[in-house]
Amino acid sequence: MARATTKDEDMTDQQARSHFRLGREFYQQGRFPDAAREFEVAYGLSGRAALLYNVYISYRDALDTPKAAAALRGYLAAVPDAPDRENLSARLAALESQVAQSQADAEREAAQRRELERLTREAEAKRAEPVYSTPPAAAASRPWWPWLVVGAGVVATATGVTLGALASHDATALREQCVTDPRDEGARAPLTVGNTCAPSVDLEKRRDSIQTQALVGDVLWIGGAALTLTGLVLAVLLPASERTDRPPLTAACVPGSCQAALHLSF
Repeated sequence: MARATTKDEDMTDQQARSHFRLGREFYQQGRFPDAAREFEVAYGLSGRAALLYNVYISYRDALDTPKAAAALRGYLAAVPDAPDRENLSARLAALESQVAQSQADAEREAAQRRELERLTREAEAKRAEPVYSTPPAAAASRPWWPWLVVGAGVVATATGVTLGALASHDATALREQCVTDPRDEGARAPLTVGNTCAPSVDLEKRRDSIQTQALVGDVLWIGGAALTLTGLVLAVLLPASERTDRPPLTAACVPGSCQAALHLSF
């Protein structure tokens, strides 16, 4: 710990005493670090272990715990019969505990700083990297359009059945108003030319409308049934194809610019 050695031939006890006196003056002036250094020089020149106690006192008052502990440790080792050794040993243990705690705190703070620096670097690197959407894995999927055919067939069939029912209802109503013989009171009235009808009934127009409605209904329900069957067959028999469920709109940004892409399938 000495900042000077006794190897130089010109270093005498007089020089050691000079540094000791200067250290004592510095201590009295409250310049504790300077006093400790002067006492260390004096110890290095003279080799007097008692000077280590002065070094300890100076570093203690300078609040330099590690150096104070080192000086006191050296003093107790060099002076086995030091006065008040028990109390000084207890003080040394307390100082060493403080040094260990300070080192642990310093190491923890250093680890936290390193971790913070690492996270900062990772965040900066991540911001600098281009951001792309990852395309999802392709999945097998059956075509969906045959079900549109099935739906159209169902609608057509339902419409045809409805028109047929309406035509049947209108025919029944017309039979009630038209008879072959007024005396029959409408019990039997085939829709043929020559029927006798109420004066307000336009037989030709009503008969044409009913026949047209029935014909359209037949065409619709027959065609709708065929369309529904065709759609079901296509939905079952058509092979599955690979598809990619990627979003229709993707975007990518890099420092200074951004890009967007619209994906459509036909």
